Amino acid sequence: MSSAGHRNARIDALRFLFSLIIVLHHTRYLLGYEHAIFAGGSLAVEFFFFVSGYLMMASAEKRASRPAGPGTETAQGARMAPGAETAQGARTALGTETAQFLRRKIAGILPEFVTAWFVGFFFISAVRHYGPRAMAGLFVRDFFELTLVKMSGLFVGGFDGVIWYVSAMFLVMAVLYPLIRRFPDFFPKIGAPLMALFLLGYLCQSQGSPRDPAVWLGLCFKGIVRTAADLCIGIVCWQIAEKIRRTDWTMAGRILLTLLEPACYLAAIWYMYTRLPSKQDYFFLMLFAAAVTLSFADVPGAARAGGGRTGRVTSWLARYSTALYFSHLYYATNLNRILPADLGSAQRVAVYLACAMGTALGVMYFAAFLRAHKRGMIRAFVKSK
Repeated sequence: MSSAGHRNARIDALRFLFSLIIVLHHTRYLLGYEHAIFAGGSLAVEFFFFVSGYLMMASAEKRASRPAGPGTETAQGARMAPGAETAQGARTALGTETAQFLRRKIAGILPEFVTAWFVGFFFISAVRHYGPRAMAGLFVRDFFELTLVKMSGLFVGGFDGVIWYVSAMFLVMAVLYPLIRRFPDFFPKIGAPLMALFLLGYLCQSQGSPRDPAVWLGLCFKGIVRTAADLCIGIVCWQIAEKIRRTDWTMAGRILLTLLEPACYLAAIWYMYTRLPSKQDYFFLMLFAAAVTLSFADVPGAARAGGGRTGRVTSWLARYSTALYFSHLYYATNLNRILPADLGSAQRVAVYLACAMGTALGVMYFAAFLRAHKRGMIRAFVKSK
């Protein structure tokens, strides 16, 4: 979505593109790293972090810009309930606002996430010929993935490794969002860019590539550091996009920005297709950030979803990409158990994509069904007041 609250058609289409690149990157489990399609495709996760950081900043700014009054925002950016003018009241209200923000974000992916997880659970149980006892053991061992706090370090293992992304994102957002709201002038302009630089510098010098999120650094997983840096870059992207929108560009300037956006994306895609992780990641990471900024700035007046056929298609693709992200890794890591040994690489990839994309379609529509009937299901267990 854009900061104005309308869906951005380009961002929605790119969500699908980079989800597909991640799916293709995981062909390394089927074919081996040397034959994987998009062997460097794990860098595509950065796109989603930058977009999430941008939207987090847009949400906080929208909240802060509401007119002041009883129960609305103070000049410091903390929500104050009537009569709660003390610092303690402000902190309490800010905690409530942060919790509400996180609940909205989690609600946006929870039906797809849980549905895809259970599909994976039953698929793995079938492929590995688990009986009831073994299935119970698998459930107990990997159930903690469903709590979304896997990246806290409290839990090791699980069969759906892509969950690290949403776990790390929500944990880090729980820290960054209140910082934006409590320090609306300092943190977005100074704190976030410095944090991004220091964290990326630490990863560059101590770890080389920013990838491999499950590496334990002694205090936290590497993925937490990567996520915090990327979300902070997303915050910076919001500020730059706002300045670009307010600038009165000449025709030459508009043409330059129009060409620069796809050039940055294409360079990053080329890098992910041809190169393995290295310290060069940081250069292309910044190209990604520049491209995301320009996609949201929308200087040339690109179409936005919400009206017309293009908007409906890209909005659908964005929803589908969420289901696809959650619905593919357990196929990549387990299909070789059941596919014939002499099956060619192209056929293996075709079976993998058919399973992942077909499952994602079912997951997406089942998640829509759950959302449509959420109130009725809640009333079945909780008495209405």
